Amino acid sequence: MCTSICVRSASPCSGTRSAKAGVSASPRNSAIQTASISYRVCHGTTRRSLPVYRQFIGRGRRLMILRHPLSILIANIYLTGRSGTEIVTRELAFALMRAGHRPIVYAPELGPIAQEIRARGIPVTDDISTIAAEVDIIHGNHTQVTAIAAARFPNAPIVYFTHDFVAWHSAPPLLANVRKYVAVDDTVAERLQSEAGIPADRIVTLLNAVDTDRFAPGPPLPGRPRRALAFAKNAQHLSAVRAACEKRGIELDVIGEAVGNIVDEPETLLPQYDLAFASALSALEAMACGRAVIVCDGRGLAGMARSENWDTWRRRNFGLRALQQRLSPKAIAAEIDRYDAADAAEISRRTRQEASLSKWLDACLSLYGEAIGQHRAAPAASYASNLSLARHMQTWLPKPGRPAWPWMAEREELLTRLARLPAGLEPVKANEPVSLALADEPEKFVRLTGFGAVESWGVWTDGELAMVEFEIAYGPAPTSLRLVLEPFLHAHRSEVAAELFINGTSIERRLFAARQDWKVALPPGSLLARHLTIGLRIENPASPRQLGLSSDERRLGLGLRLIELGG
Repeated sequence: MCTSICVRSASPCSGTRSAKAGVSASPRNSAIQTASISYRVCHGTTRRSLPVYRQFIGRGRRLMILRHPLSILIANIYLTGRSGTEIVTRELAFALMRAGHRPIVYAPELGPIAQEIRARGIPVTDDISTIAAEVDIIHGNHTQVTAIAAARFPNAPIVYFTHDFVAWHSAPPLLANVRKYVAVDDTVAERLQSEAGIPADRIVTLLNAVDTDRFAPGPPLPGRPRRALAFAKNAQHLSAVRAACEKRGIELDVIGEAVGNIVDEPETLLPQYDLAFASALSALEAMACGRAVIVCDGRGLAGMARSENWDTWRRRNFGLRALQQRLSPKAIAAEIDRYDAADAAEISRRTRQEASLSKWLDACLSLYGEAIGQHRAAPAASYASNLSLARHMQTWLPKPGRPAWPWMAEREELLTRLARLPAGLEPVKANEPVSLALADEPEKFVRLTGFGAVESWGVWTDGELAMVEFEIAYGPAPTSLRLVLEPFLHAHRSEVAAELFINGTSIERRLFAARQDWKVALPPGSLLARHLTIGLRIENPASPRQLGLSSDERRLGLGLRLIELGG
């Protein structure tokens, strides 16, 4: 077998098929690589009888022929859930195997999605030392695991994919063997240039794609939306989405990690809905199924995907840079009113034509081929490789007085909490109860951590620790706090134990066998900063799924209905 890849062609390669695969120059810097892709598989050759590659140059193009199926090591930080990079890792491994290559997957933490990959006959390991055979190329998705793979296979070239603008584990590893840095959108390309100092000629923008075989078009959309599906990798948008759908008479279902309802096969659900609330890859998948899509998540709102904004938003990965509007029921309802079944069908056609996984794979194979060619023509010196790896370890490994990864975990938590903070929280006044019911828009007054999504009646705690934070209005200082709480009870538990904290100080422990008011005096000095943090430590929260009651994986303890400061 041989793979023919045409890179940076002036014209298509003879006898091949060209594909627009979302590989393009950044509009901000035309020096970032543009590639036109053609891909051919030929049979009848063996790895042993032919050289690894042959390169031809002429007529303004370079044609690279790989003389054997590639052995490709895919390195991902974990395979325990359903995040974007985990899905991409799975789909890439499957596609490479179908194309006749030999993918190997390495991730330090494994879970159900690793079992799915292994069930297809693809090796998956959490121990890099178990990979005995050499690999042709490393496909890295996260910095620390890419460096581990580089240390294990110092002679293999690396193509590093940056998937996130903010996450610390998406920072590009500055290793000598990295031949190409790939950005999934223009925003990430700017991170590579502006924050990491990667030269523009080493950056390629390869936009995300969708498996159009799995995500098939659903039935034609009705004239107005009746059912909607919201994706919840975070939960800050859900209260606004629910309120808007209620106002428009739309039935809403929610899936995702933030609500404990992880779905393994969203492609089977999407065709059952008319409208989807999603971002990033989930938005693209919904478009491939022919659904109307309002692009949003807990970080903000972009709006209804339309033909006129599809190109721009796709170059932003339907993500961070596109999510510029503030979330509110009114703003979401206005976007619902822009629903257009005919335009959604046109977006679906374009998505399936321009953002297919098969074309994305062709682009990946082209990048692999070019990286292998560059590496063989001018391999990195051992000194340079060792020095770059040492510098990487110096940057990322814990040091005395500076534990690297725990600090980054804390940073991630702080960023998550900042993302939950709406601009301009309204202060809470004494003797004016704050309802946690969805219709009362509690997000105007409080920010919640360790809770599930706000529901029509209030909100459940999710896990051992939950916090409510709010500002106190100026005026006479309140002297007491009242919480209206009810326990999550079931056949195996007749009461729930919880401990109350105010600004980090333990106040009291109480048992709940039914709904009750929890009223306590505010400790002296707790109001000096006009900021109050209420903590609830739940003993033995329980998941309805573990109890066999439903598919809800949230670990429920107490339901919070109302907060009131007493004068």
